[in-house]
Amino acid sequence: MLRGAIINLLVRSATARTGIACLAAVLLAWYVHIVISVWRADRLQDQGDEQSLEASAALQPWNAETHWLLGRYFLSAAQNSRLGLAHLNRAVELDPYEAAYWLDIAEAYQVKGEPAQSERALAQALQAEPTSPVIAWKCANFYLARNDVAHALPLLRVAIQYDPANTASALDLSWRATKSVHQIIGELPPDPAPYFALLNILIARNQPAQANELWHTLISRKLEFPVETAFPYFDYLIRTDQIDQAENVWTDLRRRDDSPPNLIRNSGFETEFLNGGFEWRYSELSQVDTTLDTREFHHGARSLCLTFSGPAVADMGVYEYVPVQPNTAYRLSAFAKTQEINTASGPRLAVEDSSTRKVLAATDEFQETSGWKQRTADFVTGPDTRLVTIRVVRIPGNLLIKGTLWLDDIELTPNPPAQSAMP
Repeated sequence: MLRGAIINLLVRSATARTGIACLAAVLLAWYVHIVISVWRADRLQDQGDEQSLEASAALQPWNAETHWLLGRYFLSAAQNSRLGLAHLNRAVELDPYEAAYWLDIAEAYQVKGEPAQSERALAQALQAEPTSPVIAWKCANFYLARNDVAHALPLLRVAIQYDPANTASALDLSWRATKSVHQIIGELPPDPAPYFALLNILIARNQPAQANELWHTLISRKLEFPVETAFPYFDYLIRTDQIDQAENVWTDLRRRDDSPPNLIRNSGFETEFLNGGFEWRYSELSQVDTTLDTREFHHGARSLCLTFSGPAVADMGVYEYVPVQPNTAYRLSAFAKTQEINTASGPRLAVEDSSTRKVLAATDEFQETSGWKQRTADFVTGPDTRLVTIRVVRIPGNLLIKGTLWLDDIELTPNPPAQSAMP
């Protein structure tokens, strides 16, 4: 019917016009025919059934996508691998640069038990789109299904490099396939983000030896990263009682090899709370207003200011982890200033064993109003104590309190040899 209309249009054009006018009419007619054919083919293609796809292919025999869809149809719905592969191979003849076509061919040959043909199709898919993270991911999974880790890991690197959103899932898959940090890091790009993503996976799976190996490699490669990025790993070391490794990590983070007598970091509160590592940490509480005061200080330019408005509070939310040696005598000291602290239980600076939460020592209470005054507390660590926590607490903490406390120049130092406890 459409063809008859076109012929009639041509006849009328030929009799009514001559020369250029006739040629223009012919070209217009064929253009209309092609547009309508493409539209019909696309509509048929969208229906997805065998008859519609075959009709679409008849209208557009040059359309690679139609043959691809027919191939997928015969492989899945019709379970006919011969026809499916015939159409897929026709699709790549028409368009060899579409990697998705090659991947379906690889899968079809894999199902048929022809690994050599499947391998060839995978290579063609990667050649067609070598930087596609989607294609790299799918090819990597093909190789992992065959336990071919050597081919899979470089492809997972491509998936990460060109789409960082794949990082966590690609590294988790790599770990499950290899259980080897050494193999995985050999394929990581020179970017700290994948290292920390893998580190978090190892922490979640409680793999301390592998996590420590990864950290050592990260530091040896001198990759730059914010200190805060390492805090989850640092806290994992504390939770698992790896205090020696935590000290090593802290040295790496602070780029310092010195061991000053004062074990407290940021003892004068001259910098903001780092909220991690062996530095001051702070949790906001409604019962106390915590600030770094630049108007009142014992030394330097700032102090810690705690303002109490009335409600009871036991722990001020300010604390710092400090590594120590077992069976060793230490002295805790701090300078404190108070203003109108009214309570039956004043705040103190206390030392706790971080593992047991046992209070090893505490200063006298900070009460009433006084100028800057040094307070001290001596203690000896137990045979298993490797880490202590310095806190501002009240004992007991269930009584009302008002007033202001300033703290500055907090120190934790080993006592002189004459006072040290024998191992």
